[in-house]
Order: sequence, then C-alpha cells, then structure tokens
Amino acid sequence: MISFILIPAKPAKCDRLSVFPILKFRIPHFAFPNKIPPFRPLLLYPGSVGAWRPLRESSAFTLVELMAVIGIIALLAVVGVPAIKGLTGSGGRKQALGQLVGALEVARNTALSTGTNAAVIFPDSTFTSGDAYKYRSMAVVSYKDSTIATNTNSTIPYDKLVTSWIVLPQGISFLPNYLVTTTTTNMISVTASIQIPPKTNSTSITCPGIIFQPDGGLLDVGTNSIAGVGFFEGTVDASGKTNPTSKMTNFETVRLTRYTGRTIPTLAPAP
Repeated sequence: MISFILIPAKPAKCDRLSVFPILKFRIPHFAFPNKIPPFRPLLLYPGSVGAWRPLRESSAFTLVELMAVIGIIALLAVVGVPAIKGLTGSGGRKQALGQLVGALEVARNTALSTGTNAAVIFPDSTFTSGDAYKYRSMAVVSYKDSTIATNTNSTIPYDKLVTSWIVLPQGISFLPNYLVTTTTTNMISVTASIQIPPKTNSTSITCPGIIFQPDGGLLDVGTNSIAGVGFFEGTVDASGKTNPTSKMTNFETVRLTRYTGRTIPTLAPAP
C-alpha cells in the first residue's frame, strides 16, 4: 500500500513586482551638469547647531576678463567724452544765439512801439559794477514815458531797463573785438542809469551798445554799418583777454542790416 505523506508547503511569498511589472523598471542614472553642493550647518548664533543648507559655489571674473572689461570702459570714455563736450558746446552756442537775437528784436520792437531810441548794451572790461557781467551779459534799455527823447538822443542816459539782465550759457562769451567803440564799424558808447543786481538802486554806467531808432533802423555814427555781435565757446577775463585754450573756431556772429535793423545770424571769418 502506497502511502503519501503530505508535507505542508511554505506559503508562497507575494512578489509585488510580479504583480506590477512596470515597477521593475529602474530610472537610469543621469549625470547632471551641476554638482550637488555639499551641506554645511547654518548657525543661528555662535555655538549653536542650526539647520543644514547647501554650500553654494562662488564664481567671479578672472583677472583677464576683468582687465578686458576695464579696457573697454576706458576706450568708451576716451571716445565718448569729447563727443559729449562737443554736443554741450553746440547746445550752449545755440542757446546764446537765441538769447542774442531775442534781445536785439526786443530792442527794435521797443523803439518802434515807443517812438524813442532803444539799445542793447554789452558790459566790457570798463564795466565797474561786477566782473561777472563782463563779456557774458547784456540788457535792453530804453526811456521812461516821462523822459523826453528823440532819435538824436544818443547822449541822453537811458533810464529804463526793458528786460532783466540776460546772461549767456556757461562756457560762452562775447568776442572782445566786437565790443569796442573805437572804429566806425563797431558799437556806440551807451550811457544808462539802471538797476544792476544785487544793487537795488540805479547805477550810472557806460557800455558798448547797439542803438535802434524809432523807424527800426540802426543809429550809426560813422559811414559804415556796425559789424554785429560775435560770441564764442570760451572765456574772457576781466581785462578782455581770451583764454588761450578757448576754441576760437567755435563761434557765431549776428549781423544787422543798417536801415531795417533786422538780424542775420551768420558764421563770420575767424576773429
């Protein structure tokens, strides 16, 4: 008789991976370009044990890269600074041209509207009421309504300041050769008793000037017409000498027609 002995079998282990075959797939190792930085403790206060945070890798310019950047900046400065100065000087001359033409037009219109002479005065080296006015300012003067004046009154002091004193932009000055009264082609000596800041009372002065008659024309004492008014990019000292470093080629001239008093901006020959 054959007998069978039943040996209890061990319970089979449940293989979860066999149930879910997809879980057998392993993600391959990827080599990331940036390494994971090591960790270092973040101390909350000296002697304490704080949290851990990653230690960042510091990066900076190399010496060669730094020298290259400095060289580029220096090159841009050398090229750009003269160009900026040129633009600034050109803007100053343009502003001065507008100021001068405007002052001459105001004087001419004042003479036409009041029926008396009007003038634009330009303080030169003989001006005794402040060096800041010399070769850098101008003013429009006329007569008060109570003052009797005719078109031949060039010797009667002007007593009315039509506009406030006009100052040229920084770095712009009048050419001394135009502010003289010794030749027939230059300006006329104009005497006025007007206010000169910071003084509040009237001060008697005598300056070179351009006088407009009631008909709008110029008052000339000679046979030739006035040469005009010139200004340049530079400085003039109190004695009337120009700075040797001034750019005498950067200048403008405003000429005037003798019989109409109209202004003609033009580039005159070198002074």
